[in-house]
Amino acid sequence: MLNNKGDSLSASYYQMVSNSQAAVGGEVSHSLSSNETTTTLGFQYSLDPLTTTKVRYDNHGMVSALIQHELRPKSLLTISSEFDTKAIEKSSKIGLSLLLKP
Repeated sequence: MLNNKGDSLSASYYQMVSNSQAAVGGEVSHSLSSNETTTTLGFQYSLDPLTTTKVRYDNHGMVSALIQHELRPKSLLTISSEFDTKAIEKSSKIGLSLLLKP
């Protein structure tokens, strides 16, 4: 795929793990302007039909995780976190999102 107004080229792959609620994925993205390549690996697991967890790691040392729960159809509560494994002394980012749709 060509992204960011033609500045970034990326390829991704997503695979459901057979006979389970798990999936794995990966992406390789190359920025043409900065000549930088980023590789990202991810894992997703459904705890139940309404709750999903996701974890992502990239080659720059960034780790992200989230848990998402469907409160009612199309209404989601998400708690997420991101931290840099190469700079543990820095504070991590934590987020809370509530999406309500009628």
